Amino acid sequence: MSLCVDITKTLGGFALAMRADFPDAPTAVIGASGSGKSLLLRCIAGIETPDSGCIALGENIWYDGGARRCLPPQRRRAGYLFQQYALFETMTVEQNIQMGMRGTKQEKRRACRAMMERFQLTALAGLRPAQLSGGQKQRTALARMLGAQPEVLLLDEPFSALDTHLRGEVRRQMADVLARHAGVSLLVTHDFSEAVQLCPRAVVVSGGRIVEQGACMQLWRAPRTRACAELTGMRNFFPLPDGMRRAHGGACCLGIRPEDFRPARAGDAVRFSGAVERILPGVYADQAVVRTAQGVLFWSVPHAADRPPQVGEQAVLSADSDRLHILKLDKT
Repeated sequence: MSLCVDITKTLGGFALAMRADFPDAPTAVIGASGSGKSLLLRCIAGIETPDSGCIALGENIWYDGGARRCLPPQRRRAGYLFQQYALFETMTVEQNIQMGMRGTKQEKRRACRAMMERFQLTALAGLRPAQLSGGQKQRTALARMLGAQPEVLLLDEPFSALDTHLRGEVRRQMADVLARHAGVSLLVTHDFSEAVQLCPRAVVVSGGRIVEQGACMQLWRAPRTRACAELTGMRNFFPLPDGMRRAHGGACCLGIRPEDFRPARAGDAVRFSGAVERILPGVYADQAVVRTAQGVLFWSVPHAADRPPQVGEQAVLSADSDRLHILKLDKT
């Protein structure tokens, strides 16, 4: 059962216009800050009301602007995990988890015990949020969300409030949650590596619109827009050389990943010449900053390189033709 979204929403000076069908599989919603990712989730959940359009889960219409139909959040069966978890501070872990559950007191108690066991919260049942660590709050919020048995999971940057050392542990738990959920799951993130780890497919959001969508690794291998390329880690963008400009037309640029540069060879049609200004140390590779006539470029140099570049020397660089990406600059 897919989630169909076709909506517009203006909030302040920002305009959202989203159209997508989300299948029964985890999908990452990737975009820079302010691109409209969280607003999309809030409209799906019913926290915000779109200006027009439709939201439907299979045959079940959640919002229809033309028919003036708008189901309240509690009737949408959508579980929403907020960035800051939104736990009730005056309630214990057990009480928080039971909040969204249905059934008799005995049924809720039994289901809550099962959730606490699943998320290693049994020993914390009587504590309040102020007494919990970031990871424990995260697990409590997950248990509360899943306890309501939602058909759609909406995860709004669920790792942003966690310290770096906790993220790996919580990502593993989140991967299990997404794998076990049979319905639609949307994970909002600006971290492409996070998307690849947790979701087989992604939509890329820029300026309130979806500019690309598809399998995560396909978006990394062959992005079609600069917005997508930037989010997948590409850092080098240049005006198209004359020959490419004539062949492609339109508003485009040339994109090259730092790790795809190499010393130029005879016959390379695209070459970049310039002085090495700085070497930025890295764990697995260093980054050479090279100032060229086309602009500053970043060149990733493995530590095992036979002859690593030195500050002040001249470098002439290129890349294999299949590593030269022609990228659209527009946001449509």
